[in-house]
Amino acid sequence: MKKKWKNILALTSLVSITLVTANFAWSDSSSNDIFIIKTTSKSMTEVVSSIKKYSKEKKWVYLGDDKVKKGTVILVKICIKKAGKVAFKAGLKISALVPCGNIGVYKKGKLTEISLLNPQYMNILYPDPNLKAAADIAEPLFREMMEKL
Repeated sequence: MKKKWKNILALTSLVSITLVTANFAWSDSSSNDIFIIKTTSKSMTEVVSSIKKYSKEKKWVYLGDDKVKKGTVILVKICIKKAGKVAFKAGLKISALVPCGNIGVYKKGKLTEISLLNPQYMNILYPDPNLKAAADIAEPLFREMMEKL
């Protein structure tokens, strides 16, 4: 019986430490907000077209868009080559975290909301000076794009 309570106590302590550590990582001031949100009166299709046009004008890589959740959300992915070159200095495994704009476009009431994952997430998930530098390149460029949509 004592061993069972020790195991429960150990597990509870581990979970508490994990939650506190995760909370510090996600609330890190360098991460700002994990989502960059913009609301517009444009339709979802117009927003996606605007993102595609903007990314091509900036010579970014437009990886594509897909409708999900029965068409209620359009996922868009674009990449900034300059930020990618810096990020890949952290190793090829970083390809799973490349500093691309992961964007969700969906209706919120009568408006369209655009949710962009802040590129600072890379350094939060895998702290590395190259990822921090890549995010520092990409974040202001993505914020500028969001304002121009």
